[in-house]
Amino acid sequence: MVELGADADPLMLPLFATLVEKQRATISQRTTAALAAAKAGGAVLGNPRLAEARAIANAHHKAGADTFADTVAPTIHEVQAAGAKSLREIAAALNGRGIATARGRKWQAQTVANMLRRVS
Repeated sequence: MVELGADADPLMLPLFATLVEKQRATISQRTTAALAAAKAGGAVLGNPRLAEARAIANAHHKAGADTFADTVAPTIHEVQAAGAKSLREIAAALNGRGIATARGRKWQAQTVANMLRRVS
């Protein structure tokens, strides 16, 4: 579409808006029809290897979480040995030492519980 300058006629703006909306609708209809025709012709729409890509991504995330857990677990066990009984006490100790979670946040009781479940 034509780029309008500062001197655009205000009476023409609704006309341009209507034309742009019509163009958007036409493109949408053409795209929908083309996808339907491709699907009817046997084409597989989307990522045909989505399950494989998702499995690779999940394995990567799990490996990163396991590595982080292996790094933090000795500190958690050290805090427990020093007398921290509750999950909140462990979280407070980790936060006090300046150790962030894997996402860079503060520790909470549930985060500690999740970490202990992962390393046990």
